[in-house]
Amino acid sequence: MQAEQIAKTLGNAKKANGQWVASCPVPSHGKGNGDKNPSLSIDINDEGKPLFHCHGGCSQEDVFHTIRALNLLPELLDKPDPLANIRPIPRNILEQEWAYQDEDRQTVFVKQRYKIGESGKTYRLYKVDSDGRRSTTLGDARIVPYNLPALLDAKTAGRNVFLVEGEKAADAIKSIGMIATTAHTGAGSWPAAITEYFAGAQVIIVPDNDVAGWGYAYKAAEAILPIVKSLKVVDLGLQGQGDDAFEFIEAGGGRAELVALVKAAPIITTLDQVTMPERLNPILQSSTQNEEKHTHELDHVQKTAEIEHEFAAEPAAPPKPSKQIQIEHWDSIQDEPVKWLIDGVLPQGAFSALYGPPGSFKSFIALDIAHAIATGTPWMDREVNEAGAVLYIAGEGFGGIGARIKALKIHHRTESGAPIYVVRHQLNLRSSIEDFNALVLAIEQLVQQSGIEFKQIVIDTLARAFGGGNENSSEDMGAFITACGRIQQIVQDCGLMILHHSGKDATKGLRGHSSLLGAVDTELELLRFEDSMKGIVTISKQKDGADNDRIGFEMVTVELPAPQGSLQIGEPQTSLAVNPCELGQFDALKRDAKGASSNAGHGKNQVLSLQCLENAIKKNGFLKLIEGSQRMVVDLKHWREELWSKMGCTDEDKDSFKVTWSRIRKDLSRHGHGQISDGFAWLASKSESGEAF
Repeated sequence: MQAEQIAKTLGNAKKANGQWVASCPVPSHGKGNGDKNPSLSIDINDEGKPLFHCHGGCSQEDVFHTIRALNLLPELLDKPDPLANIRPIPRNILEQEWAYQDEDRQTVFVKQRYKIGESGKTYRLYKVDSDGRRSTTLGDARIVPYNLPALLDAKTAGRNVFLVEGEKAADAIKSIGMIATTAHTGAGSWPAAITEYFAGAQVIIVPDNDVAGWGYAYKAAEAILPIVKSLKVVDLGLQGQGDDAFEFIEAGGGRAELVALVKAAPIITTLDQVTMPERLNPILQSSTQNEEKHTHELDHVQKTAEIEHEFAAEPAAPPKPSKQIQIEHWDSIQDEPVKWLIDGVLPQGAFSALYGPPGSFKSFIALDIAHAIATGTPWMDREVNEAGAVLYIAGEGFGGIGARIKALKIHHRTESGAPIYVVRHQLNLRSSIEDFNALVLAIEQLVQQSGIEFKQIVIDTLARAFGGGNENSSEDMGAFITACGRIQQIVQDCGLMILHHSGKDATKGLRGHSSLLGAVDTELELLRFEDSMKGIVTISKQKDGADNDRIGFEMVTVELPAPQGSLQIGEPQTSLAVNPCELGQFDALKRDAKGASSNAGHGKNQVLSLQCLENAIKKNGFLKLIEGSQRMVVDLKHWREELWSKMGCTDEDKDSFKVTWSRIRKDLSRHGHGQISDGFAWLASKSESGEAF
């Protein structure tokens, strides 16, 4: 058979410098990934015998026997049975695939495990580009540890990270609710590119039960010990050669058992503490006779062992960064115009905060902003430049959000179908990886199914999404800010607004650590005028615009229709909606409040409370004989519910409302406005109070 025929049979044949080249057929060529770039030279000598040379490093013997097994050298086969030495090429069966993702949960490469024959296995690595296309090799892919997003979340939350030898063991530990990672190289080497990701982490190394596993543990410890927050090495006490966390869990070991082993393990401060269990010493001594001839140094036990190595050593050149940074001369920098989502109020993609004291209508204002963005209608006479979907995460008060939505739709005459989506769950976005991942997954699924594009996400409120953390802690607040940033990275070109409370001293702005103010692009301060349904939104911080712009608003009552199929009894249900209000009206309100502040019984919330009592009596009152006279009375709970609604309170306001409610009840009789007895309240007659209501 001529060189040309052999080359074309092997594939990728071409002629170069007078010789034919083709793909090398040796199964182990290219770490088992095959020869995509032909590297086998084929020539025929003067005696007519074929000559082969693999430029990829395969031995002459391997090349010759492989080509002979493919029946490409029929003249050399034994006679009389020319088919006796033909062996079928083993079929590789894909058993498992693992995706390696970056911080933004974008897959940068995948690792596949293949079964060869009855007991053999091999691995393949493929680079994945930003469009999801796979290359045939790892190439210049960014090298990251397995489960990188979870590793970073664990560092933020102060949780332990288990470092194991392979993906199967990592997945087993994940199955019992813990965080685990590994390197793509297996036991053979530690990729230097992933070391940096362990800085500041609490790491638990769990070696496989063999010499190679403890060698891997030593290499990993050597690399990360200088930068981790703490390090432990845990021996699972397994007996089977090569057993790992997968066998530990499969045999019944669970979270409690693993935690107990971790607690019992000492903190590693020097590499001398990373010592292999004595039960593996006989294996260590005999492993030098292993015909596979794999080596590994164990200086801390002063032994030399041969270990399995599935991948070649790391290249000397540093890995290419995942993104390029452009350096520009300052003379070339030009101002870029701000892209406003709502003119002068919210830039596109901004991280913003809307805050104010309890009962200042934060949720109503936020829903009104969401409505404007979703429908593309102006908000407070400010144009919406690019309409899009809005996600509203109602962490508090979601039991009453239905009434608020109905009132808003009635007030604005909004047709069905506006792209506003609501999450009625309290999520811990600060420290719960499960909650964070569940939210991201739900968003991604909705986007894929409906094709919508989110322009704004609203988190109502920070306190309910904070997972019980300390708002004054820089670490806790930093973790929350980071989580918000990651959501914006995942949902690209989308703004994120958090609703938050002012501190005890409202003049000091946002409650909690100052890093929040430093992080937000836009800060909207909400002030409700005392004893009024009016207020002001002040743009107290605008990174790319003018500060201290003020927007007046007024809350209006909206009557809600009775639920379909129900019988309306008594007064109809109502809720509130937002209207623009001219700023000039506030000067008159301030003058009225100044004159009224000196009158006993007309302080903060008093006028509103009397109006609510009057409304409650109209809706739910009945005649009752009081001290010989018939009075229109109402149950205290109806008065309380009316006041709660009119004050725009949410679950976050329970404590402050409790104080206000106690004072209002005492002031009712003290100032002669009415009386409370046996759980009922009534207003004083005009002759008794000297006032009209």
